[in-house]
Amino acid sequence: MSFPFHGKEFVFVQPDGTELKVRGWGDQYNARFETLDGHPVVLNSETGFYEYAEIDKTGEEVAPMGVRAGGAVPKRLRSGARKPTRSAKNRTRSQIISDLPRGTTRWEERRQQKRTTLRRAMITSEVAAAPPPQGTIGTYVGLCLLVQFPDVHGTITQQEVEEFCNKPGYNGFGNNGSVYDYFFENSLGKMKYTNVVAPYYTAKNKRSYYTDEKVTQPRRTLELIKEALDDLTAKGFDFSALSTDDQGYVYALNVFYAGPCVNRWAKGLWPHSSSLDSPYTLTQDAKAYDYQITNMGDQLTLGTFCHENGHMVCDFPDLYDYDSDSEGIGVYCLMCAGGAVQGADTNPTQICAYLKNAAGWGTTRTIASGQTFKARAGKNEFFIHKKDNNEYFIIENRFQEGRDSLLTDSGLAVWHVDHLGSNDNQQGTPARHYECALMQADGKKNLEKSQNVGDSKDLFRQGNGTKFGAKTKPNSKWWNKKASGLEISAIGAAGKEITFTAK
Repeated sequence: MSFPFHGKEFVFVQPDGTELKVRGWGDQYNARFETLDGHPVVLNSETGFYEYAEIDKTGEEVAPMGVRAGGAVPKRLRSGARKPTRSAKNRTRSQIISDLPRGTTRWEERRQQKRTTLRRAMITSEVAAAPPPQGTIGTYVGLCLLVQFPDVHGTITQQEVEEFCNKPGYNGFGNNGSVYDYFFENSLGKMKYTNVVAPYYTAKNKRSYYTDEKVTQPRRTLELIKEALDDLTAKGFDFSALSTDDQGYVYALNVFYAGPCVNRWAKGLWPHSSSLDSPYTLTQDAKAYDYQITNMGDQLTLGTFCHENGHMVCDFPDLYDYDSDSEGIGVYCLMCAGGAVQGADTNPTQICAYLKNAAGWGTTRTIASGQTFKARAGKNEFFIHKKDNNEYFIIENRFQEGRDSLLTDSGLAVWHVDHLGSNDNQQGTPARHYECALMQADGKKNLEKSQNVGDSKDLFRQGNGTKFGAKTKPNSKWWNKKASGLEISAIGAAGKEITFTAK
């Protein structure tokens, strides 16, 4: 999956045709898998089979043990019951790192340019906006390709895909609205995002040609996308409506292919996002580069599509931990596990205050001492306390209903932001910390410890953390351990409106 997955079930077809049912944790770059009864498995690159993973006496070293997964569990695994430590689980993942290139997409280039500008401003004391300017306001149009194969035809119509992408109030396949609805509602109408959905293209070769696991990913994917674009170009397709950045790059190229995903992780047409090997010229002023591809199967769902377009159109970063030894900000944002937990594929949670504010979708009030504030859920009303243009606390009200119905808690979400941090860094030290961290009201740091993706004690509210300041746990200190001066108390009961007072 291009989107992160947490305990999701997959069926892998082994080289001899047998099916292996597993649960997986990870994303398109790193992943670990277990059998449904909890035994770690790892790919043996020499045989091509997933095998039971052998764990040494320290619980640290993990390697394929020469016994194909899915058959009888080796006696020493049944009796020994040694479980890998967290670092061992990371080694399991490291043995199946994908071949996809990192950091080559246009959206990542744009994001890096903004971070570079911010660093320069900090060094030279130049004035820079907080957050860095990257507003996503107005009308945006992406391109959606539909691909079928001579032996596997699409079963979902072009019109259905158009409605999934663009129709206000869409509810097909149990989705909570269309892609357009999701971004329109998260932005309170400031972003209107639609897709031009092209007619089905029938690939030159049978599906097995593109899903061949002996060919390094994404080689055949790139071939398939180029075929489809060549076909549209030859037929005079009108690309003029597509939105481009200041360098002429089309923001989003979405590709749906017919049928189920028949590949194992990071092989063949396994769903992923990346960039073409070189920009593809669509018009004199527009070129395609960034893309995401996924199978349609027999349904369309919002989670992955919205997450990947959050990257491509809004330049939103991933806020989960790439090596999965922490949970980032969990279920509390689309760009983490907000579309990956059960049920969220058709109703992904909202985008967090940090990213909404960065996109220009909210209103912010500075938290001034001696004042009482009222925060309304779903209104993009944010409350901010700044150290400088890079680091600050931003607060919002989240309530379990509608697009946030799958949250694990309701109340004030207090975010600690450092634009130059990384959500790979759960250590919480001055040098290594998250870009965006949720200050969990119970002080247990379950997200950083990879113990869950959210629970009922995460948000501040009456009965669960009514104060947040220098001496509370968690505290309001900056990452350098100095007092920030932020002191809030008298936090009210969870609800569509919640009040708090700044000392």
